[in-house]
Amino acid sequence: MREQPIGEAVEDDAPASDVMWPPEKEIKVSEAHASLAKAVAGSRGVRYFTAFIIDVPSDAYLGDVQMAIDEAAGAACGILLTTHVTGRDAATGEPILTQEATRPFKFPCSQGVAKAIASFCDKLKMAGIFP
Repeated sequence: MREQPIGEAVEDDAPASDVMWPPEKEIKVSEAHASLAKAVAGSRGVRYFTAFIIDVPSDAYLGDVQMAIDEAAGAACGILLTTHVTGRDAATGEPILTQEATRPFKFPCSQGVAKAIASFCDKLKMAGIFP
């Protein structure tokens, strides 16, 4: 064990999260993926957030998470957006990019956006979507 400057003991070998993201950014409903907005349609007070997710061990980009958070109801709904090269434009040779979204996944969460994203990432890992 090592000691933090404030005197709090911390385990050196504490398990680290497999994913990380920069601070999430709040977005307007018009910027959210249509399937996410549809999944929470009719809910009041929903706020939308996005963040890109990085796999810590490989430092690889895994995709963009979008979350709809209803703090009053203590609920969250998330999707993962991934972009794939699906071909080349015959005229320009530029890659053709296609965005895919997981189906929206709703779950209880009343501990804020960061906890909602972490919980959603855990669920993606359990489903085999994340490494």
